[in-house]
Amino acid sequence: MKRYIKRILSVIGVILCSLAVTVVGYGSEGVISKDSIVVSSGTSSEPAAYPAAPVDVDENIFMNFASLKEQNADVYAWIMIPGTMDGLPVVQRSSAEDPYDDFYLNHTIDLVEGYPGAIYSQPINSIDFTDPVTVLYGHNMKDGSMFGCLHEFEDKNYFDKGHNVIIYTPQYMLVYEIFSAIHFSDALITYEYDFSDQTGIQMYLDDIMGSKGNFNSGVTVTADDKILTLSTCFSNRDSERLLIEAVLIEKRESPTESEY
Repeated sequence: MKRYIKRILSVIGVILCSLAVTVVGYGSEGVISKDSIVVSSGTSSEPAAYPAAPVDVDENIFMNFASLKEQNADVYAWIMIPGTMDGLPVVQRSSAEDPYDDFYLNHTIDLVEGYPGAIYSQPINSIDFTDPVTVLYGHNMKDGSMFGCLHEFEDKNYFDKGHNVIIYTPQYMLVYEIFSAIHFSDALITYEYDFSDQTGIQMYLDDIMGSKGNFNSGVTVTADDKILTLSTCFSNRDSERLLIEAVLIEKRESPTESEY
């Protein structure tokens, strides 16, 4: 019954997404290429040793979360993809009883019902990005706003330039390296996969690698890593999602207001 209910919710999300978006110029022919990415099933009791952050990351950016929370108390992070997406707040409905709550699918950061919605996670994910896999959702807006810009990564030449996702929280700046941009099913990822053990995490990684898309052959990803999944839809493929997969490579303390 639970799976049935979630499937119904997924279908509703597809309908809402299809009404809101149109993708122009992104087909599946000529832009999808399969490379060799290293996915290891090895485990380690040692904490991850992150390499140095890319030179284009400004570690001194101060995000005024106190001000953001005055606008909406559900704001808990800020996301940006340098060169692709300007910064946007990330929300999660704190009052939700359903761990798969989709309130922000059709509510803006100002709590106004309608599009473009907001960039959000479901309560099944923690808000400190310590889960093995954190999934963020956003609409594929036809003007390229929200997660509409993620379709840029379907172009192999664009993808191969190398890109990072930057997440700011009140405590940390997190730098993720994008390792794949794939066509995936419309499965509710945090429901379909059990991320409480490494078997479920490895299954997810294997399914990523079995998908059609672009891959960064220079990145090694294991079940011990912290994975960030950015999910958006296609305007003409109701049963598919575009997933941008990134792995955590750097974690730094965020500057505080007193340092400015």
